[in-house]
Order: sequence, then structure tokens, then C-alpha cells
Amino acid sequence: MPSLKDIKLTKLGAFVLDLSDQVLYRDADEVSIEPKVMALLLYLYENRDRYVNIEELHQEVWSDRIVSDTAVRSAVKKLRLILGDDDIANARYVKSVSKRGYKLVCEIAPVDTLETEVQPVSDTSASDTSSDLSPDLPPESYSPSESALTEQPQVTPHKQGMVFKVLIVLVTFVSVIIGWTKYDAITQFVLDSQVASVSELEQLTGFNGEKENLSVSMDGRYVAFTGRTSIEEDRQVYLLDRQNNKIRQLTYHANNAAFVQFAQNDKVIIYSDLIGNKTSVKLLPLTLSDPESGRITLIEGVVAVGDPSRGRHASEVLLPMLVDLESEMTLYALDLHTREYVRMLAPSDASEILFDVSLSPDKQRVALIKKIKGQFHTLLFDLATKEETLLYSSKHTLYGVEWKSNSSVLIMAKGALFQVDSLTGGHTRLIEDSDVLLRSFDTHDGADIVLLQKEFSRAKRLYIEHQLTSQIEASQIINTTPQVVAMMYDEQSDEHRWVMHLKDGITTIGHMTMSTRETKPYYSSEENVELLDVSYLAGGILFKEGPKLAFYSFEHSQVQYITSSMETSSDAAFSADGSAIYYGVNVAGEWEIQSYDITSKVSNLLIPGYRSIRPAGTGYIVAEPIDAQLFYLSDLTGPAKPLNHPIDFRYICRWYVRGDHIVWTAFDDRNTYLHKLNWQTGAHHAFEDRFYALYPTIAADTAGEKVLALSVQLNDTSIATIKIDH
Repeated sequence: MPSLKDIKLTKLGAFVLDLSDQVLYRDADEVSIEPKVMALLLYLYENRDRYVNIEELHQEVWSDRIVSDTAVRSAVKKLRLILGDDDIANARYVKSVSKRGYKLVCEIAPVDTLETEVQPVSDTSASDTSSDLSPDLPPESYSPSESALTEQPQVTPHKQGMVFKVLIVLVTFVSVIIGWTKYDAITQFVLDSQVASVSELEQLTGFNGEKENLSVSMDGRYVAFTGRTSIEEDRQVYLLDRQNNKIRQLTYHANNAAFVQFAQNDKVIIYSDLIGNKTSVKLLPLTLSDPESGRITLIEGVVAVGDPSRGRHASEVLLPMLVDLESEMTLYALDLHTREYVRMLAPSDASEILFDVSLSPDKQRVALIKKIKGQFHTLLFDLATKEETLLYSSKHTLYGVEWKSNSSVLIMAKGALFQVDSLTGGHTRLIEDSDVLLRSFDTHDGADIVLLQKEFSRAKRLYIEHQLTSQIEASQIINTTPQVVAMMYDEQSDEHRWVMHLKDGITTIGHMTMSTRETKPYYSSEENVELLDVSYLAGGILFKEGPKLAFYSFEHSQVQYITSSMETSSDAAFSADGSAIYYGVNVAGEWEIQSYDITSKVSNLLIPGYRSIRPAGTGYIVAEPIDAQLFYLSDLTGPAKPLNHPIDFRYICRWYVRGDHIVWTAFDDRNTYLHKLNWQTGAHHAFEDRFYALYPTIAADTAGEKVLALSVQLNDTSIATIKIDH
């Protein structure tokens, strides 16, 4: 397909598009068109061989700003109005198909000039004679001469037949086009009408305890899952027999079982277990009456393991794994006989995180879910050609992927389970999950879908204020709605808190009055948002919106983007005087700290070799990029003093410098660890609590004496099923 660089002028139906100057013409006259509408037209032209969904338009055409879906559809409407494409059912320029997107369907061909074609006048006596007709004479008074009759072209029966045949072909062609459009619309309507709701799911178990992950046996009879019944327990491995509806506990001594997968023709179960900050992979033989007595450790001491999948043969498991802190999340093939694992697919980007994998029934392709620079993507990896192609993208979380057949995959996203055609990318919604209750799923045949269904979209929660003395002591309990997903201190007022609300996919940063719980909104976004800090001295709010670091100015009531969606950045903090924002950024594989001047909106290199930084007195506390070890710098050019403690870079963790103290969190999915270190004297205190009882996203007060922490109840979860055979 030619690109914009190859063609200067192209015909779009009755219009001509100048691709180099980005101007639209009609009959050689320039057509007035807004810049974003022109950008939309150019993008549809560049991708004219396929449908472009609304998420892609957000990412590609509106990458420089955050707009709603309504704004995108409004631009499409403006484009149709300009093109005179007023019959959507029989679109002549921009065709839209539900769940697939928009496509340019008009005649497209390169042209050499803007001049319109002039139809030649027929040089016939009939034409000349007709032009001499006198309007003053009645029609019956006019009698053509004999010579005129003899010179007039004769329409022979043969020519009449040819004209009739051409008309038949044209009518047939138009009918086919209209019929196909209607068929396509009817097909989509039928598919949409078959969308199931969560209320239609059949419950296999009750809502008793938390369940984390599941796997279905090859015959569909058994469901393995991990879970626990109370916050004090460790997650164990269980087995549900769907034939008699009985649940059997397989492990009693797992530390924190997470992912499970049947293997070796359903004779064994593989599960991951988190111990401290290290993960192991273990095998349970189901032939034993006590499977845990025959437990075998396959892998031990790696940093993280993702959701596994069946491999290319019975004794192989595909495993997303982070081996050590210096590597990236990589797809491995684990041989259960030799216990050796080999790399199948390396990441292409340093910020890439691999979450889930699934091997196609014909063993030719692997479907992958990755998070890259804040965006979730489903990709297909061809095992023969080693090529990776993008299938689906979303700014919202994708929870899992499984193959329905060799030509389609099932994807669980936030709010829906849908099916995607692996060739065309067209997707059909199968289950509507408006309350976001579904968390994980598996299938053995593509039709019998087994899912984990939470009782609540968000578990019941409180915010607890803790005093950091020699012991951690709860001093205040703040009751909130489940929509409050983050809370920070207000440095100027004990009567207020800065909060983040999440409702209907919209995150809002606001200022909450403690006595009334009323919140004044400041900024809203459809992206994933992390609230980092608020400074009255700097005059604004510091946060991450997707992968981009952003600053909201109180004075101007607008957002400044400090980094782009293409950059990999760490957390950030305000400078001591509030004039700048310090942040880490990965440049060509190396981390460095940059300083963003809030007034001039310009970033400059502050210091290389570190990933995160905080002002501390007249100096700085910095963290190394690999092992996150902390150092004190009296100035930016002097030697670094080791503090002999690491922080945790994972995005739900926080760290603060408050006077002489550093306060930070770490976690291992079993416990959260709260640390307080005097960077002057080295005095250190550590506290721990269950992960949900003390969530790692804390906020520290200005004195470093108190922290606010989220405390969440277990979200009871059931196992449910539904048949989807369309």
C-alpha cells in the first residue's frame, strides 16, 4: 500500500486530497476543515485497508491530549458532514461497524492534477438542432427536416441490449453493496443481541473467601484454583470436581499460592508460590491421595512469575518470568522432566511487562498480554516466523487471554469478556460486566467458559492513620466509599484530605472535607492515574496519567505534561523550593534524574545513574536503578554515602523524605512492610502487616510521624460458568 510519501494527490470519491500540504479540495476549490478532522481523515486514509477502532484513534490521532469518546465521534461526524456522507446506513465515504470502528470506503486513486474533468460536447446534428429550437414555438409546430432525420444517430436493437445489460450490472452491483451492508449490520445486531450479563452466569461455588486464579482440565471436569477464606490465612491450592460439586484442598503449607495450571494430561498441577520477595514454581501429582506429600520444586528464587499456559507437548508449560532484577519479564518454556527452562520470547522494550500467555490449539501461535508504557496490548507471536503482531490495545486493564479456536481469542478486559478475530481484529462482546466483577477465566473447548466472579467490584475499605512510634499504632479510622481509591494529607489543613475517586471508568483528583466527606474536583481523566504529591509551594498536583508524568497548575487550572507516552519514567517529587519537579527517566537503557522547571516548562539533566530522588535538607536521597539501594548526596557532584537499605520501585509502593527520616513501603503479596529510617543516625524501624490490611500505597504527613494507609476486606469470590457457542 503506498504511503503518504509516495503520493501527493489522491482522489477520494468526489474530492481530491493533497497529502503533502494536507488540504482537501472539491472541484479544485479548497474545503475548510479543522486540523483534527484533517488528521482523522489522513489516518483513515493511511489505514484504508482495515477498520480503525476508537481506542486506536485516541492513541494515534489524539495522542497529544486527553479527550472523551464523544469528542472522537464528533470529529467523525464533522468529517462526514464535510464529505456529504449523510446516510450512515449506506455510507459512501466513512463506514462504521459496531465494535470494529471506522473505515474509508470511497473510491481512492492517485491523480496528477486538481483540474476537474470536462465532458466533451457531442458533435451531432441532433445536438445542434436541439440547440436551435425556438422556445416561442409549440412542440407540435416543429418538424425536423429529412436530412436531420437521416443524420441523427440510430439506436439499434443491439445497442439497446448492451445498454440494458450495463444497467442490469449496475443495478446488481448496487444491490449487492446495499445487501452486504444490511447483512453486515444484521449480523452485528444478532451478535450484539446475544451478549450475556454477569447475572446469567451459573454459580459453581458460593461466595466463600477470596479466589485468585484458576485453570480448567482438558475434559472440563476439574477446576483448580488458589484462594483463602480469611485475611489471616495464606493462599492455598484447591480442586473443584464439577461432577459432584466437591472442593478438595490440595496444599496446606503453601506460603502464598498465586497461579495454577494443569499439565501432563491433567495428572499434575503447577502453581507459583511467593516466599518473601522471591517466587518458586512447584508441581503437585494428582495421583496421590495427599498431593502435597509428593510436591516437587521446579524453579526457585526468581523475582516474579506470571500466569502460565499449557505448552507444545504434555510436559511443557509456558511461563512468563522475571528471573532477576537486572532482566525483564520474559516468556520461557519449562520442561517438567528436566526442570530446565529456555527463553521463547524476549521483551522488545525496557518498560514491557508480560502478564498472561495462551498457546493456540494448533500450537502455532502464542497470544500474549503485555503492559507497555501504561497501555495494555494483546499480541500474537508466531512460533515459526518469530513475528509479533498487535491484535488489540486498551488503556484499561486486560485480565486474561485464551484461545477460543485457531482463528479467534477470548480477552477479559475491565468490564467485558469479548472475542477477537485473529485475522481481521474484529471483536464481538460476549459478556457485559458493567460492575467489573469478573477477574479471571479459562476454557477447555472455547465454549464452556469458567470464570472467577467477585462479590463486589471493589472490596469494602477504610483508611487508617498510623502513628510511627517504636510500634505502629492506629490513631484514626476514616470510613469511605469504595470509590475512594487514594488519599493523601493536606499539608495546610487537618480538616481536608486530597483524594482520588474512581467511578464509571473516570478517575477524579479532588479535595475532600473530612467533616462532610464532600469533595471539590480538580482534574478528571479516563486514563489510569497515580496521585504522587500535592504542593501549595509549587502550586499544583503531581501525578502520572497512564505512562505520562503530569502537573496540574492551580493558577492556570490546566495540566502540563512533563514526559510523553513514549518515555519510561519513574516516580517524581517536588524540589525543596517548589520551583521544579525531579523525576527519573530511562534514556537509551540508562536511568538518569531530570529537573523540570515549572515556570519555563523545560527539563534538564540533574544527575545520571539514579532512578529516583528526594530532597533531604540541603542535599538529596537517591536510589540506584537496579537494586534500589539508597544513598545520601550532600550535593550533586560529591560522593554518595550508602544508607544500606533498598526501597521498592513497584508502582503501588511509596517513599518519602520527611525531615531526618525516610518512610517507605515494600510488599511480597503476603505482607506489606513499612520502614522508617533516620538517614542521619541510621536508626531503623520496620513494621509489617497483611497485604490487604496495610496496602503499600501510603501517604506520610509533613513531620514523618504519621502515615495514611488503605485497609481492605477480602472480596469474596465465586466460581461461575457459561456456555458461549457462537
